[in-house]
Amino acid sequence: MQAIDMTTVTLSTLLITGFIAPFALYSLKAKRAEKANAHSFNELNKEHGVNPTVVDRWRKHYTLGLDKLNNKLIYFRYGDFPQQAVFDLNEVAKVSIQEKNRIVVVGSEKRSILEYLAIQLHFKDPKHLARTIEIYDGELFTSQLGERVMANKWNDLLNSHLRAS
Repeated sequence: MQAIDMTTVTLSTLLITGFIAPFALYSLKAKRAEKANAHSFNELNKEHGVNPTVVDRWRKHYTLGLDKLNNKLIYFRYGDFPQQAVFDLNEVAKVSIQEKNRIVVVGSEKRSILEYLAIQLHFKDPKHLARTIEIYDGELFTSQLGERVMANKWNDLLNSHLRAS
């Protein structure tokens, strides 16, 4: 039978703990932030009497919800420049997608890089300027995680909801 060297066991335990600790702390911090964001979104819902039936959260930075019963759209952007907005869809005529791209030339190849993606609300009252709901900002994030698909989904959802109401 082999004897276990306590120094080796202790050193191994410390190294494994040192390796795992940053991942555990990051996970704990991310869960706390997500819980705080969800709480803030729910408080905004209560404040405006909105109960969204369709909700999307992405990048721990944005939340978008649609209350079909009250005909309201609620948007919450977290981070350094937070934005909260509740839109009465009775005042909205149509919805479109706003996209800003830049062209990058690499050798003989041209690539279109998405810099900004938003849903734009156009109001029935011509004096009311169109409002944008940011979906993706290339200055904050280096890559896309399905934002274009999400923008198309919400564009279709909102336009079909507007036609039905």
